[in-house]
Amino acid sequence: MLNLSGIAKRYGGQVVLADVTWAVPDGARVGLTGPNGAGKSTLLRIIAGQLEPDAGAVALPRGATVGYLPQHILGTRGVSVRAHALSAFAELHALEARRAALEHALATVDPGSDEYPRVMERYMAVCEEWDHHGRYDTESEAEAVLRGLGFRADDLDRDCAELSGGWQMRAALAQLLLRRPDILLLDEPTNYLDLEARTWLEDFLTAYPGTVIMVAHDRYFLDVTVDRIAEVLHGRVTDYPMGYSRYLEEREQRLELARQAYEEQKAEVERIEAFVHRFRYQASKAALVQSRVKQLEKMERLPPPDGHERVLKIRLPEAPRSGRAVLELAGARKRYADVRVYDDADVLIERGQRVALVGPNGAGKTTLLKLLAGVLPLDGGSRRVGHNVRLGYFAQDHAEMLDAGHTVLEEVMGAASVEAAPHVRGLLGAFLFSGDAVDKRVSVLSGGERSRLALAKLLLEPANCLLLDEPTNHLDLTAKEVLLEALLAYGGTLVIVAHDRYLLDRLPTQVIEVGDGQAARYLGHYEDYLAAKARAATASPAAKPTRAARSR
Repeated sequence: MLNLSGIAKRYGGQVVLADVTWAVPDGARVGLTGPNGAGKSTLLRIIAGQLEPDAGAVALPRGATVGYLPQHILGTRGVSVRAHALSAFAELHALEARRAALEHALATVDPGSDEYPRVMERYMAVCEEWDHHGRYDTESEAEAVLRGLGFRADDLDRDCAELSGGWQMRAALAQLLLRRPDILLLDEPTNYLDLEARTWLEDFLTAYPGTVIMVAHDRYFLDVTVDRIAEVLHGRVTDYPMGYSRYLEEREQRLELARQAYEEQKAEVERIEAFVHRFRYQASKAALVQSRVKQLEKMERLPPPDGHERVLKIRLPEAPRSGRAVLELAGARKRYADVRVYDDADVLIERGQRVALVGPNGAGKTTLLKLLAGVLPLDGGSRRVGHNVRLGYFAQDHAEMLDAGHTVLEEVMGAASVEAAPHVRGLLGAFLFSGDAVDKRVSVLSGGERSRLALAKLLLEPANCLLLDEPTNHLDLTAKEVLLEALLAYGGTLVIVAHDRYLLDRLPTQVIEVGDGQAARYLGHYEDYLAAKARAATASPAAKPTRAARSR
């Protein structure tokens, strides 16, 4: 069992962790939750041994190995993807070499000598360790993990330096998973993973033989992979031995009981204080007044209930009603050099639809969104924008279009209408800019903060058709819920690329699957799409829908 006792950590005057005592059973799968800045990543780094606590100690099970995946890694250079993954087995190969050397020693040392029992003892210890950690076909295992995380066969011999930051994170995750540490620490492992890779990782972690502790901002992923929740809040850790959805219900019940107890005590204090104030100058009531004063002094005051869980609501500004046909691509063709992305594809987006674009990594989801937005030219075919359509388009690189000299508040206020201006601070709070953070200059914001700010700014601009590319990246669970509720209440048309399964199961009314140069339409949420795909896979070729039926 992993044990933390009296862990404390502060940065300057800010207390992040205060006297954290926490026990994690062997084999548990734990999701760390809590608001941004609560100390989740700090806690992982302390367990990993990368950060010294100011007080307290971490006790690991004897001989346990720990592996840690941070949110960001330094780039790896001069090594191929395959070699980087296989380096996970370096200790295993060293163990194998020690075993071979000891086997040779046992064959050459005289069994009657004093040295023989000592060599045998070392050999038995190495054999026991091999029985615990040993694996055989390591190359096949490495390739299977890399494929699961989305690497193609022709990627495996590429230098890691050629990969984007997101793919380097995948390579680092693959190496860590191949090491199979006894305690696996993951800080937002689903960042940069598409749906297929997330699904593979869900299955891998569900079958993982060791202990898993992770931070993840994907509700569906947490529901599938963890069996207990540890809430980090106000420097403490509260353990909930249950899955994420049940934890939300349990936590809300606890908060409601805390609110009731606080309000009841507050009313009781006010009643007693009113009595004291009314009768304090009457001699006949002196004993009663003194009794009430002592009652107040002895009363242990309850703290105000936690308020961070109060979910803010945002309402997107209304825009004029558009025509029925909002956006249409007819016979669309698009190529990048020799790669055909779309070849004679037809896509029609109609008023009020909420459409999710899905497909394997590199299939063309972002390209299709750019074609619909008109920011990328067609190589063939036509694009038509419907009557009275006002487009709002969010892409990750929009964060670079912010004014670096503005503060966060100034940047958003510049896009707000007179009606929306009073709600700007609430919107910024929902997107993790609260208190003094609204006065930070855009120039000092991180990439994730800029992305959140660009999204908040877009949502203030009246548009009756939103095109959103990965809007939930860099949002925590609470902010994702705020955005989801706002999009569900949105009266306009929506086309979205997202890798958040919980959002895809609730938001879209249609799914368009892209791939092989085409765009195939399915009615319903993502779960309906998967069911339709499963039915199609078992149907005879003659029963499968035609391209025209699928794409219109």
